[in-house]
Amino acid sequence: MAKFNPTDHLMKLKGKDYLPVAWRLVWFREQYPNGIIDTEPLQLTDTYAVFRATVTAVDGEGNVLGRASGTKSQSKQGFADYVEKCETGAIGRALAGLGFGTQFEPDFDEGERLAVDS
Repeated sequence: MAKFNPTDHLMKLKGKDYLPVAWRLVWFREQYPNGIIDTEPLQLTDTYAVFRATVTAVDGEGNVLGRASGTKSQSKQGFADYVEKCETGAIGRALAGLGFGTQFEPDFDEGERLAVDS
């Protein structure tokens, strides 16, 4: 099987390369099949959500090689399935913080902030 190549899965978003969270997950799972992804709602109402995700890179012997967290907020007004979008965005930000997609992550860009994390 060929090694995962993130550039094969980039999409253009507001003129910039972006690696969707689904592909960041594939990349992470390929490299760290024993890795851990934890999410927790920090705030959850009928109209608003805030999630934190923590991604931990674990090798085959159980050694922790790295860990990163990310948070995301989302309102129902901005997206009908705001809870799922919020949790996915937090995971995407944590993965980016661990190096899975960082170079493609708009939130780390100094330019105009993009509000898409799915």
